[in-house]
Amino acid sequence: MDKRIENFWKVRSLQDKIAELDIKYWLHDEFLTRSWWLLLVFLILPWIIWSIFLNRKQILETLLFGTFIIIITFLLDLIGITFRFWGYITQFLPIYPGALPFDFSMVPVTFMLLYQYFRTWKSFIVSLICMASAFSFIGEPFSIWAHLVIYIKWKYIYSFIYYIVIGIIVRACVEKLVAISKSHLSLQ
Repeated sequence: MDKRIENFWKVRSLQDKIAELDIKYWLHDEFLTRSWWLLLVFLILPWIIWSIFLNRKQILETLLFGTFIIIITFLLDLIGITFRFWGYITQFLPIYPGALPFDFSMVPVTFMLLYQYFRTWKSFIVSLICMASAFSFIGEPFSIWAHLVIYIKWKYIYSFIYYIVIGIIVRACVEKLVAISKSHLSLQ
């Protein structure tokens, strides 16, 4: 057998054992704990709030913005876990990354609400700085205190910068796509 294939199966066997241990740990030490219930609230509540405050005339544009945020946040979370910048003490589900409520709910919903309600660049950036401050210097320390996450090689200021940079880049991209779409429609 090819050495690479043999090594693949060895690694796969170790990964299967780790996954089995991870599921056992999750069922015994994480599932239905106070921290787990908090993650459930973090997963559901933002979408309820979003559905109440959604401007239905902007739904596609807002969802496009949120989808970009979800993809970027999810991928960067995978990178952060892989390179041991942080880890999740409590996971909502025993899968990676463990931050589903943050990556797929709290972060993107907050960004979508800012995008929807702060339409000028100036107001958007001011609101983005406020959100980045609240998430980085209040929400993240709370998440550490609540034993949801542990920072290994990460600092709150990095998150602060991340939220601002990602918000600006994604808004610029979505506005460009919307402008292209509108110009294309006006040509028809």
